[in-house]
Amino acid sequence: MVRWFAFVALTLLPALAAAQPPAPSAATAAPARFKWQVNQTHTYKLSQQTVVRETLLDEKTEKPIITTTQTNLTLVRKWTVKAVDATGTATLELTITQMKNEFRRPDGSTLVLDSTNPEQAKEMAAYLNVPVVTIRVDSLGRLIEVKEAKAGSAARLTAELPFRLVLPEMGPSEGQSWDRPFSLKLDPPHGTGETYEFAQRYTCSAIRDGLLVLAVATNLKAPPKALAERVPLVPMLWTGELYFNVAAGKYHAARLKVKAELPNFQGEGTKFEYESVYNEDAVEK
Repeated sequence: MVRWFAFVALTLLPALAAAQPPAPSAATAAPARFKWQVNQTHTYKLSQQTVVRETLLDEKTEKPIITTTQTNLTLVRKWTVKAVDATGTATLELTITQMKNEFRRPDGSTLVLDSTNPEQAKEMAAYLNVPVVTIRVDSLGRLIEVKEAKAGSAARLTAELPFRLVLPEMGPSEGQSWDRPFSLKLDPPHGTGETYEFAQRYTCSAIRDGLLVLAVATNLKAPPKALAERVPLVPMLWTGELYFNVAAGKYHAARLKVKAELPNFQGEGTKFEYESVYNEDAVEK
């Protein structure tokens, strides 16, 4: 189960803002775009609660044994725009400024790592308040390049975009849908180099209070036949809503979740259950 804690944590180095959004708008006059400005910072506070439950059979008695782990992660991450080229593609640098992670083990004990604790902050020195990721993102939100990733992998940043969404070439207007295909390669310990194809669909469900409201759904194009092989892929299957501030040209918030159940994933009577809730909000100055 510890490896699952690490796996979930890697997906992240993928209250609405108090400031009032722009005036209401019934439609987007020009195509929505990210508006990058050199030295501009984009700060977000996120929280993610994840529960993993496995039902396995005791080798001697063959009776079911249920183990549960839970993580509660909160952090503040800051993206700084270091450069913007002629095409509108920005080079951004990620810094994590605050972090608290509570990990509840199967035996009920809890491990807490909190950056507000001076001693624990020292343990986080390698990735707290220092640049950990450098990327290039275009005006549609597409990840163009991972220049450096000290935590996690570049592949995961492709799967879980730094700003969670891509915009269409035109629009969007209410009811408009568009797709983003992506692939994920599973290296050890989560796989042996297999690559899986996903389809992510965005639908503009509303344009209100200056925000695009985008429904998102993620699916595996060809799920592995063996249920056990689907286990490390489940955390990618996000659904929910994303919000984009049209006037500011920036990602605003996310309300996402994953819930999956794989019965008999390791034989008759076994079960794998995964549930995660992800909330992220822009922190306005």
